[in-house]
Amino acid sequence: MTLEADPAQGANLEAYHEAVVERALPLWADDGFDRQRNRFRERLDWGGKPVDVPHRSMVQARQIYVFAHAAKLGWFPDGGPLAEAAMSSLIRTFGRDSDGTTFFLFSADENGSIVSDVRDAYAHAFVLFAIASLYQLNNDPRLLDLADRIVSFIDRNLEDPSHGGLFDSLPLRDGIKRQNPLMHLLEAYLFLDSAASGRGYIDRASAIIDLFKQRLFKAQPGVLLEYFEADWRPHPDPIRASVFEPGHHFEWVWLLDRFEQVTGADQSSWIEALYRTACESGFAPNQLILDEVDTAMLPVKCSHRVWPHTEAIKAAVARHERGDRSAAAFADRMAGRLLQHFLDRPFAGGWLDHLDRGGRALVDYVPASSLYHLFLAATEAMRITSVASRLQPTI
Repeated sequence: MTLEADPAQGANLEAYHEAVVERALPLWADDGFDRQRNRFRERLDWGGKPVDVPHRSMVQARQIYVFAHAAKLGWFPDGGPLAEAAMSSLIRTFGRDSDGTTFFLFSADENGSIVSDVRDAYAHAFVLFAIASLYQLNNDPRLLDLADRIVSFIDRNLEDPSHGGLFDSLPLRDGIKRQNPLMHLLEAYLFLDSAASGRGYIDRASAIIDLFKQRLFKAQPGVLLEYFEADWRPHPDPIRASVFEPGHHFEWVWLLDRFEQVTGADQSSWIEALYRTACESGFAPNQLILDEVDTAMLPVKCSHRVWPHTEAIKAAVARHERGDRSAAAFADRMAGRLLQHFLDRPFAGGWLDHLDRGGRALVDYVPASSLYHLFLAATEAMRITSVASRLQPTI
């Protein structure tokens, strides 16, 4: 089944794909890239000009992923040289070697001077993710060597030997654990396994899946919690102890499905629970996805980020391929809401990143960090639209 049988139903997904590939990618390859320093801009103002703020290594890695994958798909052939130049700049500016490992510092100014030397778990996950995508494009073995050195750093310095999971960052701040870095490290390991199987990445992904089931997911009431004490007790703040993000539910649906495809290990019960909770309790009356909800299924933060709607598309594509007959229409509705409320504003190829409950923009800039979400959802949406019949992707 594809949406080709009902062109009207797939129209939003088609238009979404066009917005991302034909307008967002060229914008961020041009105005969004500093060719003098081979570094992606952190954000653009509403006039499309770069904003002078620190550049994060995480954002550089996300953009490298986008343009390497876009080049691999044939959607943006110039993305390959762009991604390779940005990877060299990322390593040169943010990377540091120590005792057989490599780690990345958090942020630098426009001239490449380090602003924050924090070693952030979330950022390292995205550097691995970028490496996986670029390696699929150019098969440079030095990238896998770099990945191994980063994994060694994570093993030695960011994994908690006493309680499991990841420390948020070094230097250690408060010991609080979050699910988010684990989720993206899982994503990185799955993509690394796809790029270079047989190197132990899937075993590492399996360990994170086990931790998800043991610590992060609560079968009653069927939610993925966000924050924990260092030893996985509930977070001391009662609000943080009970909050979940519907967008992360959708993201985990897609990751669990991908893990099942690779390993054959059935993830159905967790996929069903996460998807059901997000769909039933994750939406505001305006039909946009809420930022945060609590375990009583009451809204905590009634604003709306752009990215959860892209994750809903990815989750719906996974559900569609698992036989959910309503999922394709759901994906198309999510694309429609992105087009109606977020995309091509305040200029073509841009987006409104964060809206209040009344639909007003909460930030006056366009952050590069969201392109990763928008682009990856476009690659998945292609699976259930007529775009797939016109393109021959290698994903």
